[in-house]
Amino acid sequence: MNFDPIIVAMVAAIQMFDQASSDEVDPDFAVKVQEVMGYYLSELSLEDVPEFRRIVSRIADERSSGDPVIADYLGRLADGLAPPE
Repeated sequence: MNFDPIIVAMVAAIQMFDQASSDEVDPDFAVKVQEVMGYYLSELSLEDVPEFRRIVSRIADERSSGDPVIADYLGRLADGLAPPE
């Protein structure tokens, strides 16, 4: 299965909630959605995190010229999943 479109869709949703005005989306709801997404990402096993980061970083590089906003979010997502030291 090609997870790239799923990852891009997830990041686009996070970005949309992050940038939505209070007229578009209730801010408390947007935060809850982002927390749920973050929770599920935190469920990745320590073995899966490096692979997921590689996939996300690759997609960010591929999208950097055509969709810089999503590329930026993807890059920050990959950086945020750095393994604990």
